[in-house]
Amino acid sequence: MVRRTQLGEMILKHWQENRPEMVKDLERENRLNEAVSEAQELTGDLLYELVSVQKLDYQAAWEMAMREWALLPNETRRPQSSWPKKSGRKHRRSRRGISG
Repeated sequence: MVRRTQLGEMILKHWQENRPEMVKDLERENRLNEAVSEAQELTGDLLYELVSVQKLDYQAAWEMAMREWALLPNETRRPQSSWPKKSGRKHRRSRRGISG
């Protein structure tokens, strides 16, 4: 299991405030920690790709990565859905300490 970072805590807090039904569904399925860990990893992977490989400005990359995987829109602005099932995407090595 991936250790939850500050980014993971931020993701969880955002989801609890803005996606409470999704959080309840994930808790009911016993998948909340898994979903937060996956969002944390995917966000970190994308941030690494945008900054290190594509040489994008860090702030722009941070905003893109957060919007893509971490900060889902409010439930009132988007139809309710559960966190996506496993995508099968391979994760690169974890980069600890990524924060905004």
